[in-house]
Amino acid sequence: MNRLVHVNLLLDDERRGHSPIRARVMVPMFAILALAGVAVWAGLALISNAMILAGNARAEEQIADQGQTVKRYEDAVARKAVLEAENSQLDSFLCGRVVFSPALAAIAEAAPENTVFTRLDLSYPSGPAGRATTAKPGAKKALSAELRIMGSTTRPHDVEDLVAAIRGDGAATNAFVSAFVPPGSFRADIAAPGTFRFEVVAAGTTRSFKPDPRTAPRRASAAEGGNLP
Repeated sequence: MNRLVHVNLLLDDERRGHSPIRARVMVPMFAILALAGVAVWAGLALISNAMILAGNARAEEQIADQGQTVKRYEDAVARKAVLEAENSQLDSFLCGRVVFSPALAAIAEAAPENTVFTRLDLSYPSGPAGRATTAKPGAKKALSAELRIMGSTTRPHDVEDLVAAIRGDGAATNAFVSAFVPPGSFRADIAAPGTFRFEVVAAGTTRSFKPDPRTAPRRASAAEGGNLP
């Protein structure tokens, strides 16, 4: 009887497995795939970082632009406040401004032909020299001009007509609120018989320097005597 004897002459490290996958092939392949994955991840990370940096740069530019816009807005608001303050001061000045040129022209037209003005003073009262006038607390600040006319006439009743004209009865003016002849100022002129010397004192409209909310102040033109007080 014949018997077959199988003799394995391979060493243990020379033996091969029955699996078709070889370790010496797969290890390098896994290493290459890992390196490729790391390279792709690094590339994606770099791209994402670049996009974040670009977004941050755009955000900084927008913030800088908004900061400039806010600064321009604040400057405009501050300038508006300055202009409103200046306009308020101008309105206060215009409200306290009294134009006397039309009144003086009307008084000159209402004066009789035989009446001669020798002196005309228009001024505002002031305190003693070297001492400022101070108002009491709570008192309104008011200023009114004083008109003083000196002259001569040949008819006494012409002085009464002149006083009426200054008050506004005979002339189209409201610059003066009162007018009178001081006692003793109307007298006969010794140097010119038949002629009388007189003096008329008139009080102007009060200057309040407080804008009236119901009416807007109107700036007088040069033709209306805008260059006079």
